[in-house]
Amino acid sequence: MGILESIGRFFTGHFLSPGYFWFFAVLPLVVLLYLLKLRRTEIVIASTMLWTRSLQDLTANAPFQRLRRNLLLFLQILILLLVIIALARPFMTHEGPTGNNLCLIIDRSASMKTVEGGTTRVELAKKEALDMVDTMAGSDKAMVVAFGAKTDVLSEFTDDKERLRKAIAGIKAVDTGTNLRDVMLIARSLAPDNRELPAAVTDLKLILLSDGKVSDLEELGVLGIGVDYVKIGHTSHNAGITVFNVRTPEEGQGPKQAFVLVHNESERALATTVTIYLDDRPLGSCEIKAEPGSDGEAVLELPEVQSGVLRAELDHPDALAADNVAWLVMRPRTRLRVLLVATDGSSGAYFLQRALSLDPRVDLARANPTNYSPMSRYDLTVFESWSPKQLPGGCLVFINTVPPESGVSSEGKIENPPVLAVDSGHILTRLLNPAAVRINEAMALTLPAGARTLVSTRGGPLIADISRPDQTIAVVAFDIAMSNWPLNLSFPLFVQNLVAWTPDPAPAGEASISTGQPLTIMPSPDVDHADVTLPDGTDRRVEMEPTRPVFFAETETAGVYRVQRGNETVLHAVNLLDKNESSITPAPLLKIGRGEVVGESGKVRQNVEYQRWLLLFALIVLALEWWIYSRRARI
Repeated sequence: MGILESIGRFFTGHFLSPGYFWFFAVLPLVVLLYLLKLRRTEIVIASTMLWTRSLQDLTANAPFQRLRRNLLLFLQILILLLVIIALARPFMTHEGPTGNNLCLIIDRSASMKTVEGGTTRVELAKKEALDMVDTMAGSDKAMVVAFGAKTDVLSEFTDDKERLRKAIAGIKAVDTGTNLRDVMLIARSLAPDNRELPAAVTDLKLILLSDGKVSDLEELGVLGIGVDYVKIGHTSHNAGITVFNVRTPEEGQGPKQAFVLVHNESERALATTVTIYLDDRPLGSCEIKAEPGSDGEAVLELPEVQSGVLRAELDHPDALAADNVAWLVMRPRTRLRVLLVATDGSSGAYFLQRALSLDPRVDLARANPTNYSPMSRYDLTVFESWSPKQLPGGCLVFINTVPPESGVSSEGKIENPPVLAVDSGHILTRLLNPAAVRINEAMALTLPAGARTLVSTRGGPLIADISRPDQTIAVVAFDIAMSNWPLNLSFPLFVQNLVAWTPDPAPAGEASISTGQPLTIMPSPDVDHADVTLPDGTDRRVEMEPTRPVFFAETETAGVYRVQRGNETVLHAVNLLDKNESSITPAPLLKIGRGEVVGESGKVRQNVEYQRWLLLFALIVLALEWWIYSRRARI
């Protein structure tokens, strides 16, 4: 069995289609043709003295003859061997990229700042790319693309190696996530699959140099076919801040709280501290513990902070420093921006609008599902009997509808559901007594793990808190217009609790955005420009529009941005807060669509087939065999 396994390994390790070796069974048939004796016509002759050799043939055992040395037989067997081996597609493993046109795709996202052996992953990726450029043949061309949250083509296709080296050397890692789809769209546009369009580049080879921490792989589909993945890095020693916000306690009373969630990617348990600063003044520290691959959280009470910059700093030296700090800009309390999304003429929306508009803390807006835009920023969005395709930002409440992407599902209807229990310890149901509420019909909801039922009935919850660490979400499982709840005192109390439950607008609004997202600079009378100071102290001037906001897109570095607009100074916090980037363990393979691309460490290893050369040699031997046969040459 060991010998058979070794033979099988040899064939599968050196041939792509070893099944064609069954055609070797044809070779004995060729030999058999040379063993068969010719059938001769009998002719009467006067004497056999001149036909001695023919007489010997006649006396041989029929129907076979002795196999003689024959050059034609040797050549024909050689031709069959060459054709069969070519059909089996033999290959050799070759180090280095193959193809006349290479597209070097270099990851420069935050995880590529990870320190590996005294250098960073992005520097290792650049070294691999430079080695590929050095090994290019004279007729080869290459282009260089770097990507994080946005994509930059640093060099178009060229055979100028010095230009390619300069483009690669200038790549620097940024504090953003990834967007590989834009890279693939650019690469595929050079060699389109539509055969009616002329391809700008033929024989295109895509080489991705990354640690595999790519967040949009599922969106690639067929765009990711034909990509070679060079795996960069090996360490997993990291812990990073993935959530940082300010909340009001659940009971609605007491000082504000800073909430910090830390992901431990390391193979060892995490035991460290996180310190909260206000304008570089420490407010306090809290211990965080987390098992390998899990999250740990810290909650720290804050004094009455009206304005300033809050900073959470993790005391944990590791391989990636970019996720050890996060910022929030605290501003004087403002009115909550609330959006009510409902169809025109909805009775439930009428009761909600009346209750919300009477609250002095609320600045209410109304939208129809047909003109709703998820890009609009609101502190609280209430969806009544309709839900969008994806969750927007901010605090969300879904009434008589199921939120998308949340793990909540409706398993039918519950007729006349009674109120059986109320969780009075939650801020949304504080002081509520909805026992007298009558409901005609409710959805039978199935909640995800970790959800909290606030008001329950038989067969499921009526109101539930399905919040996640990074977002506040509640669900009401019935149409309030099909109940007497708006006529009950518990309804306006619920709306007041809902407003109190919404995180403060300062940290939840544009004062804290993700790296790579643009800053919104609002217009100001008699101001024609704004000066933006980046976290590293670099200044940028932005021309202002008199009536429209402008957007500043150079936000690839985490930190505090200072916007000077006339005599007004506005601070903005820009944070990484990306669990995918903090999970720095390199991916051994990339799952793209239905396929998988295994990462190569170091050099790219390609399977180089040489069946064409075998077929060419077989054609030459065939021509030689025909020439010998035509001259009747025999050995």
